[in-house]
Amino acid sequence: MASWMSTKQCAYLSLILILVPSILLGQGGEMAILKVTLNQEEKGEFLVFITEDGDYLIKTEDLTKMGLSEARGKISTIEREEFLSLRSIEGVKFEFDEKKLALSIHAEPHLFGKRVLSMRYPKKTEKIYYPKDTAGFLNYNLTYYAGDQFKYEQTQLANQLGFRKGDFLFLTDSSYSQRKGEGAKFVRLMSHLTYDRREDLLRGVLGDSFATSGDLGSTLNIGGISFSKNYLIDPYFIRYPEISFSGLLSLPSEVEIYRDGVLIRKERISPGEMILKDIPTYVGRGLIEVVLRDPFGREQRILQPYYFTDRLLKKGLQEFSYHLGFQRKNFGLKSNDYEDLTFLGYHRYGLTDSLTLGGRGEATENLLNLGLSSTLLLPMRMGVLDASIAWSTTDGRRDGLAGMVNYLYQGRNLSLSLLLRGFTKEYFNVSLLNTTERTKYEITTGAGYHTSWLGSFAVGFSQVNKYQGVDTKSVLASYSRRLIGPSTFSATFKRDLESHQSEFLLSFHYHFKNLVTVSGSHQRTNGTYNERVQVIKNLPLGEGFGGRASIDRYHGKIDEYYDYNLLLQYNARYGQYGGEFLSSNHQERYSLMTAGGISFIKDTLSFSRSIQDSFAVVKVGELKGVRVYLSGQEIGKTDSRGKVLIPNLGSYYDSQISINDKDIPMDYTLSEVIKYVNPPFRSGSFIEFKAVKFQAFTGMLKLRKEGEVKPLEYVEFKIILDGKELALPTGKGGEFYFENVNPGKYRGELIYMDKKYVFDIIIPKSEEMIVELGEIICE
Repeated sequence: MASWMSTKQCAYLSLILILVPSILLGQGGEMAILKVTLNQEEKGEFLVFITEDGDYLIKTEDLTKMGLSEARGKISTIEREEFLSLRSIEGVKFEFDEKKLALSIHAEPHLFGKRVLSMRYPKKTEKIYYPKDTAGFLNYNLTYYAGDQFKYEQTQLANQLGFRKGDFLFLTDSSYSQRKGEGAKFVRLMSHLTYDRREDLLRGVLGDSFATSGDLGSTLNIGGISFSKNYLIDPYFIRYPEISFSGLLSLPSEVEIYRDGVLIRKERISPGEMILKDIPTYVGRGLIEVVLRDPFGREQRILQPYYFTDRLLKKGLQEFSYHLGFQRKNFGLKSNDYEDLTFLGYHRYGLTDSLTLGGRGEATENLLNLGLSSTLLLPMRMGVLDASIAWSTTDGRRDGLAGMVNYLYQGRNLSLSLLLRGFTKEYFNVSLLNTTERTKYEITTGAGYHTSWLGSFAVGFSQVNKYQGVDTKSVLASYSRRLIGPSTFSATFKRDLESHQSEFLLSFHYHFKNLVTVSGSHQRTNGTYNERVQVIKNLPLGEGFGGRASIDRYHGKIDEYYDYNLLLQYNARYGQYGGEFLSSNHQERYSLMTAGGISFIKDTLSFSRSIQDSFAVVKVGELKGVRVYLSGQEIGKTDSRGKVLIPNLGSYYDSQISINDKDIPMDYTLSEVIKYVNPPFRSGSFIEFKAVKFQAFTGMLKLRKEGEVKPLEYVEFKIILDGKELALPTGKGGEFYFENVNPGKYRGELIYMDKKYVFDIIIPKSEEMIVELGEIICE
């Protein structure tokens, strides 16, 4: 307990001893400040009333601060404060050391409050800013294509326009192309207005969107309205059942959590009921070990096997998506080709942590399709089973049925999978209405085994039989292993049992630290061979080069030829530029590309690389050359306006934006150097670090009276700043001092010897840290 608290308590004790009711003092009680230890944990010094019969009374407020929030017993009121008798609390023992003035208390765990700790994400202690700025952006990508001898073939311009205001986002993209000998063609792609209600994880869309109705259903491009529960709006929200652990601690303990033998979290926890929830796990079967270690070094180990899947929903949670609109036809070819009013939707509900149930449906003027689904965590951690059934009816046809069973087991070394799907000939969903190829049944099964020493083995079998169309049946075997350093080797064999054709692939990859990957492969397909050597340099997040170079050799029984490919790209500050050369079987093709983005927010228009997600403008006063960082990586330096653009800010995630305070001049002050920002989807944020220039002003206030000028010492006068009064004292010789006032002319007021004086104070524009104003004469 801090020393200031002891001083405060001493003053309070003195007051209590004077004012405490005489009837209580008559019982022989006394007040004392004692060092209190609770279950071997020092809590500090507290005010304690000691009764004549050896009971100890402590303020209920102090007991709650110590952690005994569930303590109940006899309460006495002393000077309008509630004191709780330790002797009256069931489950509490205490011992007083008179020499050390120390009170040792031991309480049973159930008397402490419940402490719930989320293990997946650390507790947020920083202040998170959730911006809702009005902003917009325009992305463009212009590509020029040429053929042999660099003869012109085509020009293509793709663009995307986005505008956000508050919780609403308008987004549209389009394509413009011109081919040699043909007219120009403009095609609108996707356009929609999106509304997100972040606190409820709800999203509404008006316009184009891709809709799905789940297993055995369709996925369509629909123009209309949609309403969904979107958990991606808050990636920190845990929607699937995680592993939790609870227990009672009688002593302060150190808790260590191990996942499959690897330490993933360490905490120090006070006595009481402890709940560790959302312990992070991998998909599949594993083992969580919790180690409890008390102050005496005694350990307790608890083992908890688990099977984790992200297919389940937590008990009581629901997930849904409903779409109503017109089907988009000829997407990418025509701008406004819509027909057939259609409904698609699904709804899933976490009945328990082990069972999620759902329903789905589709409807058009001539079709109704309904279905049920379930996801079950099997007993004894034997895997996850998905099952679905669907029924359809269409005009002029008999009713149809379809079913699906999907089993998945993922162990530490072994994995198994099985997918079965069957359809009657009369079963239709919206996607199947316009196709003649109909599946009768589908079987896909696989098994895999992995060890860090041997690598990964996998085998699989797939068979699809159709009412109309081509049947397929194939087997697959693969092997992969990490070799020395950051290198990997893989081999794959595939055999088509219907056509009796085989395919074999060997590949090797080596990853360098400078974003460079070198790979080589050999492939054989039905007597044709292909060898490839490839070097890839990934583009950096900031400015820099990237590219790809590859050589392919094709040879068979008849001919042999080579393919060459060279791609170069450069991330510049205001855009991205690139070029590609491709030579395939003696035919050449060239392309040149330029891409970028134009964004605006408040009074700032910026040019940059394409805005792929969200962006932010960071302002640091009017200071130039201040380095700005995103999650520790330098993004750039502020310009002459004190601004820099961050073109790649992640939506919905907490992003740390910071500045280098070493770049701030000595005569400037900062209120903070780090901000945490969580922007909405495809948004622009204005992040300001206020840098205030420190500037002091000094002068002497004097009075001219009867031709004589004398200093006004030790008086108080006022300056009127934007309608507010700033009171200033004078010292010896009438000297005064104040800070950080903008240049301008201000009014001063003084009441001296019952007379009011009014005068002007002129603040000049100056770069000096200390500005001398000289003599200010009152008349």
